Amino acid sequence: MGAPRVPTRTVLFRSERSGLTYRVPALLPLSPGPALLAFAEQRLSPDDAHAHRLVQRRGSLAGGSVRWGAARVLGTAALEAHRSMNPCPVHDSRTGTVFLFFVAVRGQTPEVAQIASGRNAARLCCVTSRDAGRTWGGARDLTAEAVGAVERGLQAG
Repeated sequence: MGAPRVPTRTVLFRSERSGLTYRVPALLPLSPGPALLAFAEQRLSPDDAHAHRLVQRRGSLAGGSVRWGAARVLGTAALEAHRSMNPCPVHDSRTGTVFLFFVAVRGQTPEVAQIASGRNAARLCCVTSRDAGRTWGGARDLTAEAVGAVERGLQAG
């Protein structure tokens, strides 16, 4: 019996010299694929208030390793005048639908300011894909139906 195979380590989202950084990664395996979807926040700086948008990479298993496609911006995973944060993907294996939940925060409102003022600037949102993450529908703001009267307590982190 040979030693178990250890997968090669791969950095999927690397900070750039321009100052762009990537935070809050999420990985979603898809079956029967086999495919992997990786998501992260793209930020203009490491600061939470500089979260900008969500990005995705798609990987496919081939010969015991994963081949990753290039990173791409998820342009539909956004609300006007908000920054997209905290990607949380879910796969419904029965329907094949991928749900990407995320928080959209108005402007550059820091979380500490929301807490201090008692004014929520965050919205709970979702985009969906019916083709394993190749294309995405428009963003839906789920805040009212998901959290309703407790919206005041919804925070970015």
